[in-house]
Amino acid sequence: MSPQITALIAIVIGLLFCFAGYKIQKMLITIVWFALGFMLANKIGGYFISSTNLLLVIEIIVGIIVGSLGYKLEKLALCIAVAYLVYITIGPYIKGFEKEVIFIIHIGVSLLVGILSTLFIKPILIVVSSIAGANIIKYYLPTLITLSSNVLLIVVIVIAILGILAQFKIR
Repeated sequence: MSPQITALIAIVIGLLFCFAGYKIQKMLITIVWFALGFMLANKIGGYFISSTNLLLVIEIIVGIIVGSLGYKLEKLALCIAVAYLVYITIGPYIKGFEKEVIFIIHIGVSLLVGILSTLFIKPILIVVSSIAGANIIKYYLPTLITLSSNVLLIVVIVIAILGILAQFKIR
């Protein structure tokens, strides 16, 4: 494949990230978890079910259930990770109380921040996907056209900002 074709494909992917990154992310997570559920049902169901049609129906049902749960588990994982980071970060700053009270404050604040982080997952992913898409474009655009580094930087910033604005508008 020529460098120009590769650059065009990469730029299209970068534009998809910029303008639809959040929606793509949700779809990819669901597809991956669906595939895991489908394969799990195939492995386990193959031992108990002899009918290939019935096995296929069960695989699809389990895939749909696991795909739906998979997206929810991502939020749970984010909540746990943020809560843990808060827990290990705030420990030295809570002083002047009994051990039990410090523990309750420590756990309470950590869980609260972890739960709040799941409320902000969408804006975070929108901004990150737009910036990532703009960086892909920045890397491959010089393969197709010659731009000074200053003009390229301006183009990339404008594309990232437009991508962020477009994704927040779409919801």
